[in-house]
Amino acid sequence: MKTFLFLAALAAPLAAQEPAPAAPPAEVHDAGAPSDAAPAAVVAPAAPSAETAAVEEKHLLVPPSEETKATAGKAAEAVSAKAKAEEPKAVEPKVIVASPKLEETKPLPPAVSAKFAGPDAEWAFVKSASEDADAAVQDSASDDLRLFVRRHPDAPQAPEALALLAAVRQKKGDWQSAAAALLRAMHEYPESKGALRAKSSYLELVDKKASRKQRQALNDLAFAPDAADKADRLSALWSRAADTAPDALYEPVAVEIRDFFVRFPDHKDNDKLQAALARLHAANDKPAAAVLAWRKLLALYPESALRPQAQKSVGDLYADALRDPKKAIDAYQDLIANYPQAPEVLGALDSSARLFEDKLRQYDLAVEMDEKIVKLFPKTAGSLKALKAIARLQRERLSKPDESIKTLLRLSAMHGGQDGVDALLLAADVARRDLKDYNREAQLRVQVSADYAAAKEAPQALYDAAGVYEDDAKDGAKALELYHEVANKYPSHKLAKKASDRAAKLSAGK
Repeated sequence: MKTFLFLAALAAPLAAQEPAPAAPPAEVHDAGAPSDAAPAAVVAPAAPSAETAAVEEKHLLVPPSEETKATAGKAAEAVSAKAKAEEPKAVEPKVIVASPKLEETKPLPPAVSAKFAGPDAEWAFVKSASEDADAAVQDSASDDLRLFVRRHPDAPQAPEALALLAAVRQKKGDWQSAAAALLRAMHEYPESKGALRAKSSYLELVDKKASRKQRQALNDLAFAPDAADKADRLSALWSRAADTAPDALYEPVAVEIRDFFVRFPDHKDNDKLQAALARLHAANDKPAAAVLAWRKLLALYPESALRPQAQKSVGDLYADALRDPKKAIDAYQDLIANYPQAPEVLGALDSSARLFEDKLRQYDLAVEMDEKIVKLFPKTAGSLKALKAIARLQRERLSKPDESIKTLLRLSAMHGGQDGVDALLLAADVARRDLKDYNREAQLRVQVSADYAAAKEAPQALYDAAGVYEDDAKDGAKALELYHEVANKYPSHKLAKKASDRAAKLSAGK
């Protein structure tokens, strides 16, 4: 049975590929039968005979040989390949995309720029906003008022705009900005019909809001000397405000000065106004802003006579408020190198010396700075101060008492007078206390009497010198000589008799 099934499986493909037997002819019906009648049934094939069936069964019961299997396999493969070759190939559908037809667009009309209606229209708007019943609208209008004046300073409405700006700011509680607006109105437009009213409003505002200390300086600003040129008037006004009332109108004056620079960039006094701005910042404890303002003067005005002052001020700000001694000394040294003939050099050298001494503890460099003062400014108060500082540093910080005595002798020779007397007496004290050199002490005290015989200290110095020789140096002969000199040189002095008695005692002791 298994053999039968195997042969049946091999034969099935072959049978499937054989052409189907032709259908038997349809039965012939009557000629009168309609043509659309149903077709006749197909006659089934006849069943095999008994003998044929027996033969097939006999062959099926015999196992197929290897050759038969190979032949059957090849036949099956051939049939399968033929079937695949005859299979219809899949055809990819062709996709056709239909693009919509674009409509023609019309070009846009050229852009039309917005044209400014002019200062009159702007003024009408700004005035209306500043007089609005809503306080918030009025407050917001202050910026527009200020912008209007800045954009149109020569417009006939500018004085009124400043007056309105002052009123709006005063309502807001900013009386300083209101005062600045009124000051500008009266000084920039002195011929306008509102100038007198602006001055009156300003004085009333100062009287109500300014402190008693500020009041006089602020009142004086209302009566500043007039100048023919508008820029000159404004420059002088803001410079005076910065110097005489820096704490009262700090922020509004700083704003006005900056606006002035924008409006009059080439004014002849802009360097002076820049210096006023720097001082204004410094007076209001804004040292960094002050340094920047001075540096701006140095950068923008190379021919200004204020450059040494600017350089010195930078050093002073670093030395004090900003507490940076090294940057301060750098600024001072730039001043000394670039402007050696400027009067500010003395202060720069003195400040450098004190910074080296007090902040950096570099005493030799401090002495070096003081020596430059002595060399550059001999016989001046600066050199006197420098020599005293040198002698003190040499004695107290550098442990050089002998050098200190030499410096004090230089001081006496250069400056004389009471300073010379004091220097010699101090030198004698150094010789006694620091060097224990009594002979030198005595010589220095004698020099006081020799160089400054009329000085009130001279008799005492000479008498003390005799005592040093007698008691410390153990030189009786020299002591006797000096006692006699005191009695003879200053016979009316109270020490004259005392010196005579000491001389007599020494002579008797011999």
